[in-house]
Amino acid sequence: MNQPGYRWPALGRILPDGIAFAIGLGIAWIQGWKTTDLVWSLWLGSLVIGYLTIQSTIGGGIYIGIRAIFHKDTPEKDRLPAILIGGGVALFFLVFFSFHFCGFHAGHAFFLSHFFPIEGLSATDFGRAFMNPLLLWKTVFQHLLWVYGVFLIPVIIAERKYVFASFVASVKEVREGMHNHSAPNVLKLVGKGPGKSMQDPFTRPYINVIRMHLLIFFFAFCHMLKVDSFWVYAVVYLVYFFPWKAF
Repeated sequence: MNQPGYRWPALGRILPDGIAFAIGLGIAWIQGWKTTDLVWSLWLGSLVIGYLTIQSTIGGGIYIGIRAIFHKDTPEKDRLPAILIGGGVALFFLVFFSFHFCGFHAGHAFFLSHFFPIEGLSATDFGRAFMNPLLLWKTVFQHLLWVYGVFLIPVIIAERKYVFASFVASVKEVREGMHNHSAPNVLKLVGKGPGKSMQDPFTRPYINVIRMHLLIFFFAFCHMLKVDSFWVYAVVYLVYFFPWKAF
């Protein structure tokens, strides 16, 4: 029986996650993926979706900053300093997360390559890309995206609430400001006021990295035990795509 006061989540909230689970499992079945393929598909999903989420967050901040700077209530003399400061902050976040987030994945891929090697791609390739985000993305496009890119479809569905959440919140804040004839409230988006915070989109990609690490360790453990059953992958995908927060 349901506990008093407990309400099951609406079907519309959990159905997309079920579809993502079915698509991910179907891809693995049709492609005949083994442990190596599943590990690298998870790694690619973490890198691409996580980095896209970070860029969306930065883009949302830039958008709302521009609208606030050029709002009619913003004094003319304050616009240039605001552009310089805001541009510097945006550039800092872009550079910092490009090196930090991408470098983290490059380091992880360096070790993965020793245990789950891919033909034509060595650990040295990821070692050279550790502090070179452009080289990392070049490597991804040349060797991984065309093979495992289809896995990004269910991952995007599963992460639909987070990938563009910050940018959407920025657009809504601008529209709300236009309706109230006021400048957009930047503080609301950075967690200093009521409403959606931009902090979660910055931390969500790293949470996914931790989850991805745990799943890969589980895959490695099963691989050591010679347990390469498709049902093991099904259980892992269920854990990955199940909408836990909805419950």
